[in-house]
Amino acid sequence: MISKERLNHLAFIGLLIGVLALMFFILLPYFNVFILAGTLAIIFYPLYRKITEAVKKEWLAALITVTLVIAIFLLPLIFFGFQILKEAGQLYADITGNSNNADLVTRVSDSLQKSFSAIGPGISFDFNQMIKQTLTWMLGQIGNIFSEITQVTLGFLLSMLALYYLLKDGSKLIKTLICISPLKDTDDQKILNTLKTAVQSVVLGSLTIAIIQGVLAGIGFYIFGVPNGAFWSAVAAIAALIPFVGTSLILAPAVAYLAIVGNFSGAFGLLLWSATAVGLIDNILTPKLIGRGVKVHPLLILFSVLGGMSFFGPIGFLAGPIVLSLAFALIEIHQQTS
Repeated sequence: MISKERLNHLAFIGLLIGVLALMFFILLPYFNVFILAGTLAIIFYPLYRKITEAVKKEWLAALITVTLVIAIFLLPLIFFGFQILKEAGQLYADITGNSNNADLVTRVSDSLQKSFSAIGPGISFDFNQMIKQTLTWMLGQIGNIFSEITQVTLGFLLSMLALYYLLKDGSKLIKTLICISPLKDTDDQKILNTLKTAVQSVVLGSLTIAIIQGVLAGIGFYIFGVPNGAFWSAVAAIAALIPFVGTSLILAPAVAYLAIVGNFSGAFGLLLWSATAVGLIDNILTPKLIGRGVKVHPLLILFSVLGGMSFFGPIGFLAGPIVLSLAFALIEIHQQTS
């Protein structure tokens, strides 16, 4: 027969599980907010500490940090996003023959077809159709994202509010989590420290390098005359996550395009720019941003970004690598304790 104390304990456990499950579903719609705010809190916490030392007030330091985050990310993102949409539309018009550059696109496509025919007479590709289908899909995805602009804006504002309190009260929150966790305090601290290092190395490291390479590629596109530079620089940033290939997946065709249209000086200049400014940045920054963190193969990072966006939506760009980082952090803790 179950004792009264045992029965009360089981009832309490059942009630606790029920309340926690209810709380989970209540907070689930704001998962994106917590992911974004938590990631930014980890990345910008060192800056927050330095500002706190200067102003001596935590609430003011948190407010200044959040303001800087908004200025650093939001303003360039708005400008760059509209520029990408504009250039993507222009590129689509070029390919579909609804612009003055349609003849140029056709000539480039014909030249590429002749090159493939010279390699193998039986090889035939409809480059215009392939590119048109790809752009149609990409424009459709962009349209779906921006159709929910109100929800995205509200989510961003809530993320900034959450970031403010995570910076201001983050240390207290960590102590509370360690206190209520069923694990040993030392294990909790190891998990938090390893997760912090993993997030900084995978998210801040890999994604930052990809963004920098994309920006540098875009600068090269504008300098040497590749049209729709902002659009292709965004594609180059995504390609930078692909192991071994990286930005060359976009830069090589761009160099070939300049050579085909007769801009040989621009082709040589972009080739040199790609090998130096864009290529060397990976060798310089990777050891500093990623080398000291959790070792994760770049192919897994790419799949975590793509899979995260498929599962979580746009915030999966961050959520995917964070989940990957957490998995590797737990594996590392298990190896150390086993």
